[in-house]
Amino acid sequence: MAYQIVTKSDDGETAVFTDCLTTWATENYAEITGTSANPRTRAELQGHPTMAGFIGPCWGGWTETGDPILRYEDSAAYAANCI
Repeated sequence: MAYQIVTKSDDGETAVFTDCLTTWATENYAEITGTSANPRTRAELQGHPTMAGFIGPCWGGWTETGDPILRYEDSAAYAANCI
């Protein structure tokens, strides 16, 4: 499982990959608020963390080795990508 976290600042958009979302959240002062349980989303998204101020988990595709990528975007990155 790979997690992609996208954030936006005045300098532009940054995307990072991590294998451990809990560690990334702790190191970046993000708050894990629960788990995804929307039955209308892909099975791969079920049971994965949700974070305050972030949209996600969202489907991000597959890694080169065939593992799913779960994508999280902060609200600014999400808004910029919806236009």
